Amino acid sequence: MSDQIIDAFEAEHLDTAARLFVAVFNAAPWNDSWSEASARARLADVVGTPGFVGVTLVDGAELGGFAIGHTEQWFTGRHFLLQEMCVRADLQRKGAGTALLGALEAHLGDVEQIYLLTEQNGAAHRFYQHRGFRAAQRTGVMTKRIPLTP
Repeated sequence: MSDQIIDAFEAEHLDTAARLFVAVFNAAPWNDSWSEASARARLADVVGTPGFVGVTLVDGAELGGFAIGHTEQWFTGRHFLLQEMCVRADLQRKGAGTALLGALEAHLGDVEQIYLLTEQNGAAHRFYQHRGFRAAQRTGVMTKRIPLTP
């Protein structure tokens, strides 16, 4: 990691981050269908959220990864929702994700808990488990599709 620098995620990173997001999440195992425009809009939504915190990993001159989300108040204290974490394919399984998480935790100050959503039983799930994350015992994710109105 000698040529890698971790720094704060800033609004000027949005275009480069959107391209990386598309490259990572449109590939296996996710096989999503993000366009650069939809990815940029997604990331801009996160960056514009009150309590935003994010970090980038620059590898040489290129963006190698990022982790972004926002803090929020709970009755027990401050929590952080890790909304997106993305590491370039050639840097995965080489410590880049672990470095990003460590840097993010260092930026969080008075936050007592991080939570996130990820695909069950996949590589990302195992990655987070190996870094101390556990499935929440009292909460689950529920979804409902609603019809689009013209």
